[in-house]
Amino acid sequence: MGQQKQILVVEDEFLIAIHVADIMADLGFGVIGPAGNIQQALALIDEGRLDGAILDVNLSGQLVFPVASALAARNVPFILTSGYDVAGLPAEWRDRPVLRKPVAERDLARLAQSVFLAETGELMKVAGVGQA
Repeated sequence: MGQQKQILVVEDEFLIAIHVADIMADLGFGVIGPAGNIQQALALIDEGRLDGAILDVNLSGQLVFPVASALAARNVPFILTSGYDVAGLPAEWRDRPVLRKPVAERDLARLAQSVFLAETGELMKVAGVGQA
């Protein structure tokens, strides 16, 4: 793979954030963050190049949509994670990739490869990923 793609992780639960960051690193992505709140996430977006993001919808009672808007304005793809049904999302975000919590590692790996590598045609080989 060429230059490592940088993925922002936005998650307020520390253990989940570390787990998601580890999965992304194992897939060969660079990890930015994790950010635990909207302000941290927006600051990291402003700092530099991002190739994608994984966003927990509910950050300690605050909805992550200001971060999603900032990413969408920059054409940065992202995945939403939520303990709630997709139907509960505002209409403008329902077409975005969503994983329901608790997120299975295999599902996150597959979706991350699909969303973050789709435009380049790159494919990563990970044990158990890409197999039915």
